[in-house]
Amino acid sequence: MFEINEKVFLTYVFQLPCLLSKNFVESKMNTREKILTTAAFLFQKKGYHATGLNEIIKESATPKGSLYYYFPNGKEELAEATIKLMGDKIQHNIEEELAKNNDPVQAIEELILDLARKFNEKDQENCFSIGLLALETVSISESLRKACIEVYDLWTDTYYQKLVSSGFSSEKSAELSLILQLTIEGAITISLIRNDNTMLIAAAEKIPILLKNK
Repeated sequence: MFEINEKVFLTYVFQLPCLLSKNFVESKMNTREKILTTAAFLFQKKGYHATGLNEIIKESATPKGSLYYYFPNGKEELAEATIKLMGDKIQHNIEEELAKNNDPVQAIEELILDLARKFNEKDQENCFSIGLLALETVSISESLRKACIEVYDLWTDTYYQKLVSSGFSSEKSAELSLILQLTIEGAITISLIRNDNTMLIAAAEKIPILLKNK
């Protein structure tokens, strides 16, 4: 599937001042992101199959034509873009949190506790569970399955890079980063099901034990 790199696209657009204004471009990009973040919330709250395009249009307060302009191939294309957007956003948040502390134990522990706080504040954009969407769509869409795998790999690699830079061996980092991803994703999923953050707090408390030996 052909994908547009948004940074390259914006660079190109800004070189055409006679054709498009900056405000016009920003409003278009914001409309697309509004559709995607609304879709992410609804997919997580109601499920992929139970969420209709008309509901996404209504909840995002965007024109119907905008959705079909950005996602002419329909719901599956929209879901794939949603997974990628949320994956990139969360990966950026993970990187920012991990960079705040040189000690990987404290950094990862604080990352999970921050997720727990955001969950209580109902900031569930940062507690988006790829797993819930993946389980619902894995048997019906190869493109969505691959998109979920790419996001998991992206997040896992972020933990891997933090561990390697903190003195863990490459082999140990690969093993631990996978366990971290499984632990955090599992804690988020159960927290969403239970509608409380106790599993995230419990996961954070186990990080010193998990990372005690390099």
